[in-house]
Amino acid sequence: MRRLLLLLFPLCLCAQTYTELLNLLEKSNSYKSAKELESASESLYQAALGKNLPALDATLSAIEFNEIPNMTLHLPSFPVTKADVGTRRHLEGALILSYPLFTGFAISATIDKARLENEQAMLKLTNLKRNLAMHVTQLFSAIIAEERVIDALKSSELAINQAYQKAKGFYTNGLLAQSELYAIEAKKYDIEAQLLHHQNQKKQLLNQLSLIVNTKIETLQANTLQTFEIPNGDGAKEIALNEREDLHVMAKAIDVAQSSVELAKSKNYPTIAMVGVLKGQGDSLELNGDGYTNADKSYVGLSASWNLFNGFSDTHTIDAARASKMSAFFNLEEYKQQVALEVENTELEIKTLNAELQSAKLEEKASESYTNLTQGRFDNQLISADELSRAIANLASTKAKVATLQSELFNQSARLWLECGWGIFEKKVLTQQ
Repeated sequence: MRRLLLLLFPLCLCAQTYTELLNLLEKSNSYKSAKELESASESLYQAALGKNLPALDATLSAIEFNEIPNMTLHLPSFPVTKADVGTRRHLEGALILSYPLFTGFAISATIDKARLENEQAMLKLTNLKRNLAMHVTQLFSAIIAEERVIDALKSSELAINQAYQKAKGFYTNGLLAQSELYAIEAKKYDIEAQLLHHQNQKKQLLNQLSLIVNTKIETLQANTLQTFEIPNGDGAKEIALNEREDLHVMAKAIDVAQSSVELAKSKNYPTIAMVGVLKGQGDSLELNGDGYTNADKSYVGLSASWNLFNGFSDTHTIDAARASKMSAFFNLEEYKQQVALEVENTELEIKTLNAELQSAKLEEKASESYTNLTQGRFDNQLISADELSRAIANLASTKAKVATLQSELFNQSARLWLECGWGIFEKKVLTQQ
C-alpha cells in the first residue's frame, strides 16, 4: 500500500489547478515577447530623459597638408616674399560641452511621449495577460467538462456491459430475441465510440492549453467548479469602463497623440543652445601648438536658430497630429460601447446558463430514477433490452449536459470578471481560489 501511495504522489503533483494555470501565463511566449517590448519602451523612456542633460563630446582630427601653409607679403620698398604660417601636419582635439537652453518645449514633449508610450506598453502587457487568462479559462472549463462527460460515459459503459451480460444470458436461455441482443450490443459500441471521442477531445484541449502556457499539461485538478458572485445591476459595466486595461491603453493613445501635437508645435519656436569647448591644436598629439598660432583655442558661446519658412510643412504636421488625436478619441468612445455590450452579453449568458443548469439537473435526476426503474423492469423481463439501453444512454447524455453547463457557467462567470480588468479579476476571483 505504501508503495502504491509513493507511485500516486507524483501524479497528484502533476495535476494543475486553475490558479496554478494562471500563474503559468508569464511563461507564455507571447507574454515574454510583450515583456521584451515593455522593457524596450522603458529603455526608450530613459533615453528620452537623457535629453534633459548636457552632452559631452570628444573630437580629434589630424590632417597632412600637401604644401606648408604660407602667406605672401607685399611691403613697400621690399620685394615680394613668402612666409610660412603653419606646419604641414596639423592636429586638433576638443572636449565639447553643449546644453539646449530652449527647444520650443520639444524635449518636454518627447519625454512625455516616451513616458506615455512606456505606460501604454505596461498596460498592453497586463491586457495580454487578461486575454490569455480568458483563453486558459475557456480551455480549463472545457477540459473539466470533458472529464466529467468521460466519467458519465464510463458509468454508462459499466451499466451497459452489465445489461449486455444479462441480455446475453436471457438470449442463451431463449428468453430474448436476437435483434434485441444486437440492439443493446450496438448501443454498447456506440458508448465506447463516444468515450473514445471525448478522450481524444480532452487530449486535444490539453495540447492547446500546453501551447498557451508553454508547459506540458497532463491533467487538471478541479473537484468543484466554483461559480463566482457577480455584481448587481450595472456594476460590472461600470467597473469595466473604469478598470479595463485595454481602455486605459486607448486613453493613453490620446495622450500620446497630444504629445505629438506639442512636439509638432515646437517647430514654431527658436532653439537656443549653450556650448563650451576645451580645444587645443598643434603639430603632434601633445597639442602644444605648432610654433605659429596659440595652442589653446578654447571658447564658450551661444547659438540660436529659428526656421522662418519651410513651405507650411510644420503647419501640416500640427494638423496631422491633431487629427490623429481626434481619431484616437473616437476609437476610444466606440470601444467603450463595445466593452459595455460585451459585459452585458456575458451577464445575459450567465442568466441563461443558470436557468438551463437548473433544468438539466432536474432532467438528470429524472433520468437517473427512470434508468433505475428500467433496470429493474428489464431484470424482470418487463421491457425490452433496447428500452434499457436507451435509458442508460439518455442518463449519460443528461449527466454530460449538466457537466457542460456547469463548466460553461464557471467559464462565463470568470470571464465576466476578466472583462472588468485583470486587476479586478485578481481581487475578486484569484483570492477566492
